[in-house]
Amino acid sequence: MAEKVGDVKHALPTSSLIEFLSDPDNLLPGMPFVVGLVGRRVKLLFKRFFFKFQDIYSIEARREGEEEVSLELEGDKSRIRVLYRVYPSNVIVFAEYDGPRRRIAWPRVKELALSIAKYAVEHAGRVAGAEGGAGGRDYSEKLADLSWVTSLLMKSMLVKSMDVALLRGEFGRFIEDLMHEGLLRKYRLVYVSGSGNGSFRLLFIDGRLVGVYAAFGGREVVGDASKLNELEGYYKVKIYASVSPKLEVKG
Repeated sequence: MAEKVGDVKHALPTSSLIEFLSDPDNLLPGMPFVVGLVGRRVKLLFKRFFFKFQDIYSIEARREGEEEVSLELEGDKSRIRVLYRVYPSNVIVFAEYDGPRRRIAWPRVKELALSIAKYAVEHAGRVAGAEGGAGGRDYSEKLADLSWVTSLLMKSMLVKSMDVALLRGEFGRFIEDLMHEGLLRKYRLVYVSGSGNGSFRLLFIDGRLVGVYAAFGGREVVGDASKLNELEGYYKVKIYASVSPKLEVKG
């Protein structure tokens, strides 16, 4: 049986908050007790004094009626359910826990449920929904922010890894090859990182390059893809993808 664990005040349109809470990808950056990712599942570690409990959870969020959102975390050994009841001025939070080591897990489950609600209230009004594409926005400066990139990776999955030999003056050809890559047609958002004699980060939305960042030769390049033609050598390239390109924009 779900138990009320608290409430969080807000001044947002209820529809915005419900939409934010209904997408688990939005909630991961605000989820405490995360110690790792296993594919599309999240590993949580709960501690109390010298005792601890750890499990790996799949996450599902869904809207329940006009004013409620439920969050289900299904683990290998336990199950967590959180219910957010959204009113015009506050969110009432309910939670329940099924599984072993309840004395360890339950206090942390309550913290987790409330932390997610507080994070949603803080960030729901700052989410740039890119459902119609990037809208001409340049995300190059965001790619220079490691915390933002980490948040992006938590919402994406690794779909390809490869070794690439870059010749000086041919980075433009590398981008053209990516443009023709089937992944850019299959996924709406694609993030590409390369590391070798320097590093670079690229962001594509709906097949269009919307962000460029690189660091090499003791300098940074932000937004100017032509400067990446100076890169050369062997690079380890990783490609991450997400079907829904919702990007959080701070400030």
